[in-house]
Amino acid sequence: MDQDQEHISRRKLLVAFGAAGVALASQSLLAGSLNGSASAQSSGVSEHVYGKDEKTNKPKPSVRIHWYNVTDYGAVGDGVADDFASLNQLIGGLGAGANATLYFPQGTYRIGANLTFPRTVRLLFDQGAMLAPASGIALTVDASIEAAMTQIFAGEGSIAGSFGASDLYPQWWGAKGDGSADDTTALQRVLNLSKTNGGVTVVVPKGVYKLTRMLLIYRNTRLSLNHNAVLKRHHNDSFFLNGDYGAQYDRYEGHGNIVMEGGTLDGNIVQYPDAFNGINIGHASNVKIRDMTIKDISWAHAIEIDASSGVLVQNCKFLGYKNAADGSRYFSEAIQIDAMTKLGFTAFGKYDGTPSRNITVRDCYFGASGTEGTTAWPAGVGTHGAIHDAWAHDIRIVNNTFDRLTYWAVRLFKWNDCLVQGNTMLGCGGGITVSTPAPNSESTKDKDGIQRGTPQAGSRMNLSDNVIVGTTQFAAISCYGADQVYAQEIAITNNIVRDVAESKTAITTSWCRHVQMEGNIVSNVRRGIYTENTMDCRVAGNRIENALTDSIWLSKGSNLSVHGNTMKRCGSYGILLNEITAVTVDHNIADSVGIGEANRYDGIMLSSKVENGSIHSNTVRKAVNGNPNRYGIQITASCKNIDTFNNIVEGASGHYRNSSTTSSDSYCLYSPNGSCYKVTVDDAGVLTTRKIQ
Repeated sequence: MDQDQEHISRRKLLVAFGAAGVALASQSLLAGSLNGSASAQSSGVSEHVYGKDEKTNKPKPSVRIHWYNVTDYGAVGDGVADDFASLNQLIGGLGAGANATLYFPQGTYRIGANLTFPRTVRLLFDQGAMLAPASGIALTVDASIEAAMTQIFAGEGSIAGSFGASDLYPQWWGAKGDGSADDTTALQRVLNLSKTNGGVTVVVPKGVYKLTRMLLIYRNTRLSLNHNAVLKRHHNDSFFLNGDYGAQYDRYEGHGNIVMEGGTLDGNIVQYPDAFNGINIGHASNVKIRDMTIKDISWAHAIEIDASSGVLVQNCKFLGYKNAADGSRYFSEAIQIDAMTKLGFTAFGKYDGTPSRNITVRDCYFGASGTEGTTAWPAGVGTHGAIHDAWAHDIRIVNNTFDRLTYWAVRLFKWNDCLVQGNTMLGCGGGITVSTPAPNSESTKDKDGIQRGTPQAGSRMNLSDNVIVGTTQFAAISCYGADQVYAQEIAITNNIVRDVAESKTAITTSWCRHVQMEGNIVSNVRRGIYTENTMDCRVAGNRIENALTDSIWLSKGSNLSVHGNTMKRCGSYGILLNEITAVTVDHNIADSVGIGEANRYDGIMLSSKVENGSIHSNTVRKAVNGNPNRYGIQITASCKNIDTFNNIVEGASGHYRNSSTTSSDSYCLYSPNGSCYKVTVDDAGVLTTRKIQ
């Protein structure tokens, strides 16, 4: 048989490898070569398999696979002898561009001079085989690697290279994952490789990895943890920081293009209770954190995102929070989205006022861990700080579950262009709040710390299709500007709200402009909808049932529309207006309103200083069982220029009462030539027609 066609049997090769061979084969480390040929120039495994050439008394070569046992070429692997010369000679003898596999039997191969394994080589490690560059020596590995989950790199020298684009494992640098050994150095060494080779993929197998200091993660890194891998904190700092302490990064040009996925970050706060963030991301772009559980954080945040762009947090679980002993951290967010300030991000700068933008949080769960001394998170997503003249923007919070959080589920604090959609909020302190800094507060300072004094509000908020059930402290949805500072362009649509905190309103706005509340379903609340100092607002198509007081109360606003709402079984007024200019109330249905006390409340009440309004085409029905409302519609004497018409209303004291001398139940007719006539009726039923233009 031609020697080029000679084959190795699987059994013969395993016999040559002995126990090590069994281990290698069982892990498919020799996939693709068990039925091939091996090449060698000296005695060893290949000689045992093939025998010697009778003419040359050397192992038979093969052109099919170039496979070399390094000990056949003079490498000793005893950790003392310098194996550089033999390895360098072997690599040099391969020829430029030659593909080969270098097999390292068990042993420690000390390397005493700079050495490079080229990308045309594959390194195959037996159990217990390690490369150990000496102190000050650079080992460059551009070759691909096949090895078991054991240490293959040791020594005091540096190790870098592309590793043939192989996935890298912390076990190769000595990590144990047994919950006892300190795995910090091994993990950090493999993460450091991205600084020299342009990027790495780090795969962390299942196990418990003890961390005794914070890990630094750099650009172009993918950190992929097995679902059953746990990084357990044994120190008083964070798990991760994307960059170096004290560094200075501009805008979004720090360490980005990072993926962190899978596994669990365990804060271990029973042993290490000091305040800390879980993951710190600053001055970054293109960061993905997904499929990860972050468990038990003290005081601070699970993820801190500052001055970053293009961040996705997806399908993560945020479990367990420990407040400060004095209760002062009752507001902390699991995910804080912020600008870069010295107060909020101490690890590195620049503190240049760069806002976060294009942030998405989706399909995540926020709740309790069950660890003794912890609760669910206070807040899920948001922030509690701001910088003058800087707005976080393009924030999407979608399809998450917030379970019994103790403060607000979502807290939009001076943000622009936000979508909060499709979330479920169960038993939280409050649902969604849009809020504005107080004057002369820390959040009205500029990036240089100069107090600007005047608050600034956010704008363009879409709060839609959320389910909010059982708030314990606050409203389901609240939007607040500040005195003469309006939060603007807010849509509150198609939300389902039920069982709001005893003394709170389901949906409320204050100092807001250009607001649309439409299609919401509200039940079992103190009050359905309340607006104050709100301009250009439309309240339409909402269904409100079982409100203890008013279904809809609009106060101190202008250019308001209340259209097509259905109100049923409320304790006080169906619709209550006061100090409103320019309002239309039409096509609403109020059924069984005012049932809290007989003959005291009205279906539609214009209580004081309502001017320039049109109330028409509404229906008010008395309760069939229970206390009836007083009037269907009542207009007090302080109101001006209110026209009512085409309403079908009922009340125990009367259908309609108008005490305003400038208001009337009337309608307008136009003649063929365009003249307008107002038609009114007096108490005797006499119609009067008056030309008004």
